[in-house]
Amino acid sequence: MQEFDVIVIGGGHAGTEAAAAAARRGAQTLLITQSKSDLGALSCNPSIGGPGKSQMVAEITALGGVMGRAADRAGIHWRTLNATHGAATQALRAQIERDLYHNAIVDILSEYKNLSVVFEPVTDLDIKNKTINNKFVAKSIVLTTGTFLQGVVTRGTEKISSGRLQDDGTYQDADKNISNVLSENGFKILRLKTGTPARIKKESIDFSVCEIQPGDMPHDWFADGDETNVYDSVCYITHTTEQTHNVIRENIKNAPMYNGDIVGTGPRYCPSLEDKVMRFPEHTSHHVFLEPEGYNSDLIYPNGISTSFGCAEQDTWIRTIPGLENAEIARYGYAIEYDAIDARALNDKLQSKDIPYMFFAGQINGTSGYEEAAAQGLVAGANAAAYALGIEPLILDRTNAMIGVLIDDITTLGVDEPYRMFTSRSEYRLSLRCDNAIARLGPIGVKLGLTSDAWYEKIYNQKKDIISEYDKFYAGYIARNEREIAAYKRDADLKIPSDFKYDNLPGLTNELIEKLNASRPENIADLSRISGMTPAGIMVVMRKIKGTNK
Repeated sequence: MQEFDVIVIGGGHAGTEAAAAAARRGAQTLLITQSKSDLGALSCNPSIGGPGKSQMVAEITALGGVMGRAADRAGIHWRTLNATHGAATQALRAQIERDLYHNAIVDILSEYKNLSVVFEPVTDLDIKNKTINNKFVAKSIVLTTGTFLQGVVTRGTEKISSGRLQDDGTYQDADKNISNVLSENGFKILRLKTGTPARIKKESIDFSVCEIQPGDMPHDWFADGDETNVYDSVCYITHTTEQTHNVIRENIKNAPMYNGDIVGTGPRYCPSLEDKVMRFPEHTSHHVFLEPEGYNSDLIYPNGISTSFGCAEQDTWIRTIPGLENAEIARYGYAIEYDAIDARALNDKLQSKDIPYMFFAGQINGTSGYEEAAAQGLVAGANAAAYALGIEPLILDRTNAMIGVLIDDITTLGVDEPYRMFTSRSEYRLSLRCDNAIARLGPIGVKLGLTSDAWYEKIYNQKKDIISEYDKFYAGYIARNEREIAAYKRDADLKIPSDFKYDNLPGLTNELIEKLNASRPENIADLSRISGMTPAGIMVVMRKIKGTNK
């Protein structure tokens, strides 16, 4: 039996970030995943960043993480979104070359001498004994299984047990065991859904009728930049038509989301095209962003038209879109259902409240998106190492990190659909900007051994002039933010005992008691965010806690 401090299961964005973070903290770490192609795989749209997401990438960078560094090497089309708006809503987004990104992740992981990688499926997970496949044992385990738990790919009437369709057109096997293991150990299992559009051959598209979307040159970087990266691709915009929508309406009975074949809940903010058409009948068109799969790739990713329709229906309605009349489809879109846990079973370290050596990150926690997964991976990996080595944990909250907002939302409120990050989710977004992430989190990263003084100083020196300029400009607003943050921290300082009983407290409804028992908030600040919680109810809990403490 090989022994490790930390074992990470899954090699996607959450898994690679978790393994790297654990290794940076000094833990002997094993990353186990099905194949080398899993490492840094961009299984949906090959892009990094965007509103809310670029803030998290900046925070990952400030804590020594890998996503920003890999994106700098692999970016082929760069744009700052909301450039004319305030700094809090500005967001860097880059289209990514798939192979370059994968290679960058592999190279970066090889830098960690205390990180081993094994390519094999997990056929046996023994949570009680902390063993995997009867040959690896760890002090702590991080689960980052993505869409693989009981994953089912659906395309029309076609259903395939799989966690992902790979670039070569083959399907990776779904995991059929871990969900049962988790359920047997007390975790509530959710069923969620996501999807992806068809991939279209570039040579079959008439770009002359599309709107060109050039990239920014020069442009900003996610991390420390890569001056050897001089790629400059072009993206395009087209749109669906009323004819597109009519075809979808006429065939809606064949859409698995509408005929009952799919039961999982999909992301409200990234719906399939059939969902857009049926939910928003007043819209006669929707944007379609034609984005390259790679700098030299012959495939285009039509962002905005993910679908669960069968191949025949996709053939028909895709060719009603301007520029795509003669589209040759290389791979058809599909929906995928998968299992996740109720993240209210976790604390702010992404650690199980009942099994302290188990940590979780990524889509298994009910989130969606590469950046959301990587952000959780870094926190889970850093804290798995802390548990294994008996060192200080990494705690991010709503006041100091967009990552903290994400973690607080999913562990306090839970999810009823795949969670995506937006700047609007943060009440302190003026203080949680991309430009000041290094100032906010760099010192924490250095203190906890997640990054070095040299890295902190390098990134801080690149950003200090921008930080100084914006704090001058937003001084009044930031001062108000700081007062609100101080009030939040006062509430957060009053901890709620892990065995606190809400039953029979006056002023709390049975529905609210059920929510509180499920989420088990750790402090009054988290308690106040539970849906249905009233000021009177908060006071009842506070009086009970203070009485108990006396």
